[in-house]
Amino acid sequence: MSTWGAVAALSAGAVVWLLLPGAGLHRLAAKITVQLPPWVTPAPQAMNIKTRAVAGGAIGLTVLLLLWDLWPVVIPLGIFAGGAAVVFLGKLEPAQTRHLREQTLDVLPEALDLLGACIRAGQPLRIAVSTVANVLGAPLEDQLRRVLHGISVGMSDEQAWLVLADDPVMGAVARDIARSAVWGTTMVDVLSQHSRQCRQQRSRQRLKAVKKVGVSSVVPLGVCYLPAFILLGVVPVIAAGVSGVFS
Repeated sequence: MSTWGAVAALSAGAVVWLLLPGAGLHRLAAKITVQLPPWVTPAPQAMNIKTRAVAGGAIGLTVLLLLWDLWPVVIPLGIFAGGAAVVFLGKLEPAQTRHLREQTLDVLPEALDLLGACIRAGQPLRIAVSTVANVLGAPLEDQLRRVLHGISVGMSDEQAWLVLADDPVMGAVARDIARSAVWGTTMVDVLSQHSRQCRQQRSRQRLKAVKKVGVSSVVPLGVCYLPAFILLGVVPVIAAGVSGVFS
């Protein structure tokens, strides 16, 4: 098979793979948990793995075609380029989506505390959710409204909360609340635990942002101080040396 024939076959396979629904392997995939290193883990709202894999494959094939004369060194180069593209694309997500997720994380601990206080006061879970949703603003209000909408159309508390099971911020909380609604475990303890975890995560993210600001300010400060250093430290030394030569 020629090189272009192989490219055409791989492209056709990629198109078929993209068009196939992912529901067939959904249950199997849900049972498999793979812990990836942080530098490989994609952002929560990044493009899906199918699209990233096809883009990485296209980049790898492009490298193979452009550097075909370097055979067989071009094979690891193509694999590296395709893998790097998959990882890089996994780190990209819309700025608005990232900002919305950060806003949700900022208000989530207080919302969980309010929800726990309502339950301790004797309100049923769904009434407590409605009370907290009326107090909060966007974006967390919108998430709680999805739960309330599920309840209003006849879902149980478990089913309604599982609507948020895949949410990057609310997912873990929603799954534990759904589990507590089924098993009858103490809801207040679950909410308190997640509230503490959210506050710790928020603190880590803020500390990381502060450290990032410190690192990113090194280059601008260096650019600002460099001309002064050259004028006050280097130029006088050179001038003194030149004057000494011609004196």
